[in-house]
Amino acid sequence: MTDRASRPRLDTDQPTGPRLDLAPPPRVVGEDEDARLAEFGYEQKLDRSVGKIASFAIGFSTISATTAVFTGFGAGYFNAGSPFIWTLFLAIPVFLLWTVIAADMAAKIPLAGYAYQWTSRLNGSSYGWFTGCAALIGWVSGMTSLGYIFAGYLGSLLGWDLTQAGQIFIAIGVVSICTLINAYRLRLATLLNNIGVGLELVITIAVTLIVAVVAFAVHDDAQPISSLFQGTTPDGQTQSYFLAWLTASLGPFFGLVGVEAVADVAEETKGARRIIPRTMFYAFATSCVIEFLMYFVYVLAIRNPSELTDSSAPIEVIITQQLGPVFSRITVAIALTNILVCLLANVLVATRLLYSLSRDNMMPFSHALRHVSPTRKTPSTAVVSLGVVSVLMLLSALVNARAFNYFLGIATLAFFTTYVLQTIGLLVASRQGRVPAAEPGTYDLGKARTPVLVTSLVVFLLVEAALLFLPAFAGNGLVFAGILGLPLLWWLLVLRRRLKAGGAGTRYAQQHPDENQSAGLRV
Repeated sequence: MTDRASRPRLDTDQPTGPRLDLAPPPRVVGEDEDARLAEFGYEQKLDRSVGKIASFAIGFSTISATTAVFTGFGAGYFNAGSPFIWTLFLAIPVFLLWTVIAADMAAKIPLAGYAYQWTSRLNGSSYGWFTGCAALIGWVSGMTSLGYIFAGYLGSLLGWDLTQAGQIFIAIGVVSICTLINAYRLRLATLLNNIGVGLELVITIAVTLIVAVVAFAVHDDAQPISSLFQGTTPDGQTQSYFLAWLTASLGPFFGLVGVEAVADVAEETKGARRIIPRTMFYAFATSCVIEFLMYFVYVLAIRNPSELTDSSAPIEVIITQQLGPVFSRITVAIALTNILVCLLANVLVATRLLYSLSRDNMMPFSHALRHVSPTRKTPSTAVVSLGVVSVLMLLSALVNARAFNYFLGIATLAFFTTYVLQTIGLLVASRQGRVPAAEPGTYDLGKARTPVLVTSLVVFLLVEAALLFLPAFAGNGLVFAGILGLPLLWWLLVLRRRLKAGGAGTRYAQQHPDENQSAGLRV
């Protein structure tokens, strides 16, 4: 019987008549990744050098447990007190649902730019455009936030009294360095990433355990376990504690964003269809365990809560209280490497999405943005372009002091918008029988797919509503909607006609191979 996913249908982006289905081509058992890529209509141009360890490292560093704790601890603790650590157990099942969905699709559509490609192949290029743009906003906002966070901790480590302008210019330098590393060569970026992940797994865990031993056994001045169930609102009694507790969850939720990131380097991963789903689960599970361990230890290790009140680096204060300033500075220096490789991985993943959109001629200046260096095998123009966008976003914080708060909130909001759009698209495709069959030996949801997608959609919509309507996040929705107005305007004025004329979309690279061989500056 012919698989429904391989039957011809009408593409709504192409009104001129029937054409081949956008859905993935029928699988061929045992074919290699380059052959599978060719069936999707793309030539192998990127450097397929990412193995099991590097794949895990990219996934783990994108989540980055240490970065999550160092950036999210203050917001959580100051909003809801010690019980904020339990908000992690709100985030874990939410992201487990998304990991299950992402692993299922990564095994079936192993293409760079998953946020665009999955929905484009199954729901049409226009729908894929908006899904991909939401994800791109999330990645760029995230990497910009990480640069700013890194600059703040670097200033604290070196004893600098940074102004906001000073922190912004340091962040610009850090983002620029990570951009240049990614533009130069994938293997250099993954090597540095592997080293950073090794440091995080060994040294960060060791420091956390040392703090635990000193606080619980040597000083014997740890907070009681009961403190984890006794929280107060930041302003006493004027607001609901439950709302404060939910607001505190932003840190843990932001900390687990990006669990699916390794899917964006599918075209650079050896054995992608089998390796990527596994490394998603390994990276997710490892990050959850480490994050909870760190939150648990550092909350109980607080000796003098009043010293944390005005601190922008509460973890550093806690380590200083227990182990002294020298040990604290060493720990922060190591944590900075974790934040740096997290930023490095974010740049890597974001640029693969931009490259994928441009390869299908969906972006302005696509001809330049899809260029891949034949010697370095990196989409260097896409890398540099996203670096420039991130720098411009950082410069905007010179004009608006609240810009950084928007970056962090919009990153999380953009990712959950992507999850909602992806889930809706996959649910429709699943109900219509357009999700391709699994290859033997690869991850597959099977009959559980529809129930998982329905459950996930309800959960993601609840999180999206919280990110839009909780008082602490007021304004993020309007800013995000304003940013989304740019891809909407591009679609209305240019892209819609381009798609109808066959000048863009998922078959563009296959039908216009010569257009993907060189780069220029055409709109």
